[in-house]
Amino acid sequence: MDYVEIALLLAGFVLLVLGYRRNRRGWLVAAALLLFLSGNLGPFARGVAEGWASVGSAPSVASGHH
Repeated sequence: MDYVEIALLLAGFVLLVLGYRRNRRGWLVAAALLLFLSGNLGPFARGVAEGWASVGSAPSVASGHH
C-alpha cells in the first residue's frame, strides 16, 4: 500500500507542476485528486476492510416488522 501512496503522490506533484506551467485546469484538478488520494487511500482501505469483516460477524436483521 505504501508504494501506491508514493506513486500517487509523485504523479500528483508531476501533474501539479505540468498543469500550472501549461495552464491546464483539468490537469490541476487531476493533481488535486491524486494528492488527496495519496494521503487518504490507506485509512480508506483499512476502513473498508474492517467494515467488510464486521458485516460477516454481525447478527442478521429481520426483514419484517414485529
